[in-house]
Amino acid sequence: MMHRRKKGKIVQWILWILGVIALIIASLGLIEIDDIVIAQGIVEPGEKIYIDSPMSRVVHRIYAEPGDTVRANQPVAKLYEGDLRAAVAAAKKEVQRERANLAAAQAQLALLKENPEEERKIAESRVEQARISMTARNQELKRATQLFKGERLWSQEDFERAQTSYDLSYANLQVAIESLNLVKRGPSPAEIQNAEATEQQTQAALEKAQQHLEATQEALELATLRSPVDGIVVRQDLHPGMQATQGGIVMIVAGLNEGKVIGAWMPETNAWKAQVGHPVEILSNLFTDREGFLGQGEISEIYGYALHEGGVKTFGLEVAVKKTPIPLSYGSTADLRVIVGRRSILKMLLGLENLEAVLSSAGDILQ
Repeated sequence: MMHRRKKGKIVQWILWILGVIALIIASLGLIEIDDIVIAQGIVEPGEKIYIDSPMSRVVHRIYAEPGDTVRANQPVAKLYEGDLRAAVAAAKKEVQRERANLAAAQAQLALLKENPEEERKIAESRVEQARISMTARNQELKRATQLFKGERLWSQEDFERAQTSYDLSYANLQVAIESLNLVKRGPSPAEIQNAEATEQQTQAALEKAQQHLEATQEALELATLRSPVDGIVVRQDLHPGMQATQGGIVMIVAGLNEGKVIGAWMPETNAWKAQVGHPVEILSNLFTDREGFLGQGEISEIYGYALHEGGVKTFGLEVAVKKTPIPLSYGSTADLRVIVGRRSILKMLLGLENLEAVLSSAGDILQ
């Protein structure tokens, strides 16, 4: 009888223990907590402006260093520009010279086309002066002929000199008469065509000189690097005296109009769980009490490719920072707790995933 009673109590205890275990298991299966995936990341600007060098030149000056606030169009660096300034000065002189040439060509063309009365009067005056000169030289020649041939008072040399003077005065008169005839007749079509061609050539030369001046001025302007936006300098790659290559990064500016983001990565075994919009708890390594300075964010982008480094594959994602007790510094690191859903404690202990989450993630991948 006693043996049966002991055996019955043992069975009761076993049943009671099994019931308690079943109750605990049922409770663990019903109680759900946040399903969390751990990631790591670095705080970066939400808007990164890369200030590149437009040409290969030595960096002459740096006006803004990391941490400095800059405004849009504010100079942040300058490349060497001594030869560019000399080129601009030479180009300006060339433009001035071509402008003077064009003005002279236009004046000559206008003179040919207008045939002003003043020019005719000047030509007539030259003819009259040439006639007076020839008359005087003619009288001198007659006197020399009389003195040389008649009275034998002049030498052969004096007579030939008088003859030469008369011949020159006669030739000058003929030239003056011909010039007057040309003025009266007006310019020939060939002369006008030549003048027009000269004007066109000088106009083209002026335009070319102006284009060269604009190009040199543009190159000089490009030597001064400016920030395109209001922001903060977060990185400086080059210093004065260093060679900047064309297209090479000189510095990076973080735009003030955009918030901060965290460029993060997580193991491929958990990456499938993360989706855009999932909330993220930010544990910044800036603070020793990380839980006391817990920040909030959410996944804004997931990159669909894996990086293989050190024998481990990770997937990249971007987390938009929503709220932090203290602003996070650029370049600081943080651990991230990505809340990918809710899962019962029992499933977590057994390593089981929610079927709904698996199907949802599979659907996102297929899309």
